[in-house]
Amino acid sequence: MKKYLPTNRSKASCLLLIVLVIGFYLGDNLSLFSFIDSNIYNDVFKPFYWCLIIFITWRLPKIRPESKIRHRNNIYFWAFFFAVIHILIWFAFGLFEGFGENPFNTSLAGIIRNIIILGPALIGKEFVRGQLVSHSTRKENYFMFILITMLLTITNFSFTRFSGLTSIEKTVQFLAQFFLPDFSRSLMATYFSYIGGPTASIFYISIFNIVEFVSPILPNLKWITTALVGIMCPVFSLIWMQNIYMKESKLIKKSKKENESPLGWAATCIASIGIVWFAAGVFPIYPSVIATGSMEPMIKAGDMILVEKVQDMTDIEKIKVGDVIQFDRENILICHRVVEILKKEDGLYYRTKGDNNSAPDFELVKPEQVKGQVTQVIPKIGWPTLLLKSQNDISLDEIEF
Repeated sequence: MKKYLPTNRSKASCLLLIVLVIGFYLGDNLSLFSFIDSNIYNDVFKPFYWCLIIFITWRLPKIRPESKIRHRNNIYFWAFFFAVIHILIWFAFGLFEGFGENPFNTSLAGIIRNIIILGPALIGKEFVRGQLVSHSTRKENYFMFILITMLLTITNFSFTRFSGLTSIEKTVQFLAQFFLPDFSRSLMATYFSYIGGPTASIFYISIFNIVEFVSPILPNLKWITTALVGIMCPVFSLIWMQNIYMKESKLIKKSKKENESPLGWAATCIASIGIVWFAAGVFPIYPSVIATGSMEPMIKAGDMILVEKVQDMTDIEKIKVGDVIQFDRENILICHRVVEILKKEDGLYYRTKGDNNSAPDFELVKPEQVKGQVTQVIPKIGWPTLLLKSQNDISLDEIEF
């Protein structure tokens, strides 16, 4: 385990920087500086504190980055290149999902003010990142990379952001929309810092901040699209940059270069994330496992169904007698056929019945209970899920009727 930890010579400097970063984070979130006027605190104290960290880091003993000097300019170029590609993809998705007004003041005076106030924090964190990376490991050690990245990512979010995660849904959305994209981008910056020093990571991170400071409009994406772009772009960039650097520094042989194509890794990442998101119900069509035989012979226990989500009232009104729908009743998903559509004064209602049941369901289904319409049945593929649920002592009735 010692090879993962800082050497005795550098432990003190690493510990000092960690204490300075965490100490300021705690003080900022616990209102320890509340005695300072808010304007002075944000406009003067914060920038001064990070300038102090920059000065301290600058005075600490340095260890050169992993790359040789002749490779540095290329690394700086690739840092700029991958940041620009990420931003272009971000804006490309905005063409489909729309743009919103930039919350920052994008006037010339506003841009200058943002750079003066927020710039020291950006540069200070990258100096800290570079010092921690260079003093903690001399090899490409992702255990340390992740620890350093996690520290710098967590300190980007206030306590209130974490305390507001009161449900699984809110937590998943926060992780996907904010935390994981920020972590992925920070991990890419950590790798650039490892091979090219803090200058490389500043090149990479600052491009995003410049766009956020200058552009009058920014992409207004759905949270799942934000997650897709924010996670996948840095992941692909990291895989690709590793391959580029190893080739330029001749750390891999030709045969290994040919066998380990970044395209293969990229395809694997896309497929894996796509499968997870599909199973989680992110896409318009999602899978669901049937636990009982109420819809036999069409759907048997252990079959998996594909359900097309109901998005709005237009989709609701398209449902007709004979369609098989999935609906929620007291947090239990039920899959039955519509046998009658009732139009009452307070709206539509659906009478449903399992094909294998002797009588219709006692309760009518309201439109807001409908999750979607069954489009496909895949026989027996859901049995592993049923077995897993039964081993965990979860009633099969809670999965699907």
